[in-house]
Amino acid sequence: ASSSAPGRTRRIIRKKRSDNAAPDDGDDEDNTPKLSLKERLAIKVQQLKEAQRAEDENFVQADTSKLKIKDRPPVVTIMGHVDHGKTTLIDYLRKSKVVSGEAGGITQAVGAYQVKTDHGPITFLDTPGHEAFSNMRQRGAQATDIVVLVVAADDGPKDQTIESIKQAQGANVPIVVAISKIDKPEANVESVKQQLMAYDLMPEEWGGDNLVSEISAKSGDGVDGLLENILLQAEILEVKAPTDGQVRGVVVESRMDKYRGPITTLLVQSGTLKKGSVILAGAEYGKVRNLLDDNEKPIKQATPGTPVEVLGLSGCTQSGDLVLGFKTEKEAKAISAKRQKDNTQVNQNENEVDKASLFAALSKKSHDVSIILRADTHGSLEALSLLVENMNNEWIDIRILNSGVGPISTSETDMAAITNAIVVGFNVEPDAAAKKVVREKDVVSVHGPVIYDILDRLKIETLKKVELPDIEEFRGKASVKAIFTGKKRTQVAGCEVIEGKMQVGNVLRIVRDGEVVHEGNTTSIRVVKDEVTEVEEENDCGILVEAFKGTRVGDEIHSIAMVQPKVYE
Repeated sequence: ASSSAPGRTRRIIRKKRSDNAAPDDGDDEDNTPKLSLKERLAIKVQQLKEAQRAEDENFVQADTSKLKIKDRPPVVTIMGHVDHGKTTLIDYLRKSKVVSGEAGGITQAVGAYQVKTDHGPITFLDTPGHEAFSNMRQRGAQATDIVVLVVAADDGPKDQTIESIKQAQGANVPIVVAISKIDKPEANVESVKQQLMAYDLMPEEWGGDNLVSEISAKSGDGVDGLLENILLQAEILEVKAPTDGQVRGVVVESRMDKYRGPITTLLVQSGTLKKGSVILAGAEYGKVRNLLDDNEKPIKQATPGTPVEVLGLSGCTQSGDLVLGFKTEKEAKAISAKRQKDNTQVNQNENEVDKASLFAALSKKSHDVSIILRADTHGSLEALSLLVENMNNEWIDIRILNSGVGPISTSETDMAAITNAIVVGFNVEPDAAAKKVVREKDVVSVHGPVIYDILDRLKIETLKKVELPDIEEFRGKASVKAIFTGKKRTQVAGCEVIEGKMQVGNVLRIVRDGEVVHEGNTTSIRVVKDEVTEVEEENDCGILVEAFKGTRVGDEIHSIAMVQPKVYE
């Protein structure tokens, strides 16, 4: 039996860049690498956030024994795989045209809304993908009581389903399962239930702890039963909160409105938020000027479990920031001023990182791609940043030079022109001056309202920016059965194709006892007297071996194609 050549299935010509990377000149003598400016800044930002969280806890009302504790609406996050009916369910619950109104039928921003039922309201958090949900959990924003996991009856658990399960279980949040699309002919509810057991989700009717509803979000069948299961799970959890005392909540989303200023969507978790209340959220403070419900109608107050839009904060804050009520504006302002000072120092450091990133972009290597990001809200920007960073692989290094909230301006397009970067905008467009720069300086700008469309287009543009090496791809193997002398005393190997196919134009590699003894090009293949371009398995052929006369009976000839790597699967 003969052995295969090294890299039979696929052999990459060059090593991964990580293997070839030169050691950092700034490494310590004990070979411990020094952190980059960006890494040091990330640590500084994390330390600052942790310090702020610890400080927030000091401001929380200590004695709550005399407060009025009442039932509150449960807070629910709907999660699941793309195309399994999550957005259709949200649409049905809200009784509004989310699918047609939201670009591409995909949830594009973090939101919060309430659904009224005969047994009380339920608050839903609507998030743009699982990263945003995960980050809210990691920042300690214990906002979600229950996760509704949507799984299609005709498809079963998929990658994002499994990811959602892990995130919910990791956060110790109970899961209510909604098996959707039960009206489809291919639906197999029992099969889905069995598959979910592999991820520790056992239906209650089978002796487990997970409530399961069978629904059709299109027709509404089973949705009332799902709401009942959510309320039943909430009853088991005993979701309660004080309605008096200090106001406490969490920021769901924040955006800058052109006419009304900073608008913050928050979820009240404790106390009652009223018009005129003084609150602190992260580094921003203010007196509540207006309160709007999830339909943007003015309200006078918001009790625990209620999502509300707040006007009056001094600036935009981050999703997941703790919201705290204060008795006086002076006290909140003093804390805000201190945090703003800390943030100013961080911003100065970020400017240094931007300069370093700019320098790196100007001296970039063939596999580097520079990106400038803009989005309409902080939450959208965060989710987009994570998705872009996840595009990195062994072939492409994506560097985010700069990111921010708001329209694409000449600041972004000018930087892109200098650094050959791609400008990416989610739900924002270049202003008039920026469009002129895009036209005149051939800046690549990818923007639109659907995040996954943006990513698809971005992948195409990044491939245009890099020089990719060819890699080897094994195509076939032939066994030499006889040796013939061709024209001009060339050597022709009479072969039987034993695997794959032999193709003209491919690299020809002669292998003897597992060692490569010759490498050249496949310039001619004949079947009897006919020239052919390829011969498939279990067929005989004659292969011309140029510039080598040492081929022997028993040798293997491997056919290797040189192809461009698949950067994005």
